[in-house]
Amino acid sequence: MVRYVDPDEHPELGEERRRRSSPGERLARARERNAALTGTEAIEAAREVALRKLDARACSRAELTGAIEGRGFSAPLACEVVDRLEAVGLVDDQAYADALVRARFAGSGASVRALRELLVRKGLDASTIERALSQIDREDEVERAAQLVERKRRALAGVPRDTAYRRLSSMLARKGYSPSVASAVVREALDEWGDEGDHAQEEWQWGL
Repeated sequence: MVRYVDPDEHPELGEERRRRSSPGERLARARERNAALTGTEAIEAAREVALRKLDARACSRAELTGAIEGRGFSAPLACEVVDRLEAVGLVDDQAYADALVRARFAGSGASVRALRELLVRKGLDASTIERALSQIDREDEVERAAQLVERKRRALAGVPRDTAYRRLSSMLARKGYSPSVASAVVREALDEWGDEGDHAQEEWQWGL
């Protein structure tokens, strides 16, 4: 015989079931609850989702609307909430894109090509992306690539030139630099290092 236990009289049982449920199950229940909300209640709940995202880091419109919809709210409601946040200055795609480009270029040394791919993934439109990337020209890229190569100088001491060339070129390629930029920067750096006597002359003979 199965005995019914009222969860209102035993709230600890409901808490135990909640702990046992998977993150996917909890998200599904949250989406279901949110989808049933209407009016001001729905707007406030969706706004809370967006603000929590913004508390963690800056976001694009697309990221915020995606997060809201992902919690079970409708696309029109998500757009309305993000419009309101944009109106009060909490969302600004151009400022976000500009800052992201500056930070990633100065920090990791990401190339223009890599940065463009990143901004596309963030859901930014083409005009916003191009304006953000206009902060960086080819000379900036070459200079930044040279800085990245210089950081590897100590680690490559004593390494044959062809091996150093391959490693440095691969490093720049992973960051999105074009073969022409990578080749020019790496060859110039290796020539300079060789002239300064950092490596034995025989080790710097081209083995390509």
